[in-house]
Amino acid sequence: TDFLFEYARSLSKTGAYEKSNAVLLRAVKISADPMIYNIMGKNYQAKRQYGDASICFRKAANLMPSLMYPYYLLALLYEETGEQQKASEAAAAFLAKKAKVESTATKEMREKMKELLEN
Repeated sequence: TDFLFEYARSLSKTGAYEKSNAVLLRAVKISADPMIYNIMGKNYQAKRQYGDASICFRKAANLMPSLMYPYYLLALLYEETGEQQKASEAAAAFLAKKAKVESTATKEMREKMKELLEN
């Protein structure tokens, strides 16, 4: 699965979103890694397929409810689509989670989610 994940992530970074998702669909058959769904969701979001993106981010959150990142991605997705209520709910869910390890990235994400709630 590592190969499939890294290959799909590389495809995504080059803008080959459909190819990336095709590889990720193979990966989800043999792995329960929520990051697979996060990348898939980002691919759908890049293609403006927001419903599919939301489904993927929610699957990632359901696979491992303690993860913060899928809620962060959901909040940004809903902010992009103008769904402020849903964005606020996802941001609040993110902020309610405790990071396993505090890092610069988690601090920056927390600040972004706080800003989203204030607006």
